[in-house]
Amino acid sequence: MSATTAPAITGKEQARAISLRWIISAQEDLVWFIGSVLSSYILLVLYVSGLVPLLWMVGAWAVLIDAPHVFGTFSRTYFDRTERRARKRLLWGSLVFFVVGPVMVLAGVGLIFFFLAALWAYYHLVKQHYGFMVLYKKKNDDLAKIDNVVDRAFLLLAFTYPFVAFIARDPEAMRRVPARLQSGVGILETVLLVATVIAAAGWLIRQGQRVWQGLPLNFPKYLLLAAAIPMHWIVLLTPMPNKPLAIVAILTIYHNLQYHRLIWFHNKKYTKDADGKERYGAAELISRRLIYYVAFGILFGLWYQMPRRYVESSGQGALLTQMVAAFFWGYAFIHYYLDSKIWRVRRDPSVGKALQMS
Repeated sequence: MSATTAPAITGKEQARAISLRWIISAQEDLVWFIGSVLSSYILLVLYVSGLVPLLWMVGAWAVLIDAPHVFGTFSRTYFDRTERRARKRLLWGSLVFFVVGPVMVLAGVGLIFFFLAALWAYYHLVKQHYGFMVLYKKKNDDLAKIDNVVDRAFLLLAFTYPFVAFIARDPEAMRRVPARLQSGVGILETVLLVATVIAAAGWLIRQGQRVWQGLPLNFPKYLLLAAAIPMHWIVLLTPMPNKPLAIVAILTIYHNLQYHRLIWFHNKKYTKDADGKERYGAAELISRRLIYYVAFGILFGLWYQMPRRYVESSGQGALLTQMVAAFFWGYAFIHYYLDSKIWRVRRDPSVGKALQMS
């Protein structure tokens, strides 16, 4: 009875088995898009251990990192002459977000406004992770319909469940939920947990099916999901003081660093013509050197944070404080909304070209 020998896997077969195409490069992606998740873990440890006070952590993050990433969106839209012409209706129409918040506060539904603002802020984090996943899917030709469906379902549910579980278990967070909705949070948590388990099982089965069929495995996508999803679960389910405020900085710093690197990569397109004339206006100046981008971002951060902090600390009344806070939420809303429109690589060839998708 003779033994059969398994056929050797050739180099070409190995290359097909694992797909390793990156957005910028392996080193850049592993540092900025995947490895920068360590920033969230570092903040979590520093805060939970008591080594960094809450106000210092949130204040430094807000001015030096978060607000500048909002400015990054403005740098490639409102400050880009070509974008202002091409997206005139979108850009000027988005300014209505400055009005929405103050109007809702004056109408007596400020609690609902700030609740919806918090939901949109978290959804924006999730959508960025989804956006990076789509970039890796496009880069690695991982666009089969079934994979698009299971990837999207798994990602959205894996991020949504821990957020709802956090709200259900944290009394301070629950107080920010409108009274009529509070009774349904526990039920929603249970439904989402079941749906997440089903989606995760379906996703794992599909990966096994891809292995069985000899289809390439999108390794950068796996690394992204392995970085982002556990971090959200750990942060959202870890007990800590002043949790609703603390987790804003802890969860978002990873998102910020990813976004800054993507913006800087995209903004390399802002170069001058051979005759020295600027094509893009202020966007070209902002992105000419990294120090310019950082300086403009921090100046915006001071404007974005200081006026409302001054009003909050000056004791000028709850209504004025809410009005100012609601107005400045407009910058974040514009950032969230424009981001859902300006990174569509399959619909906008210029974005795909700037990000070197082909």
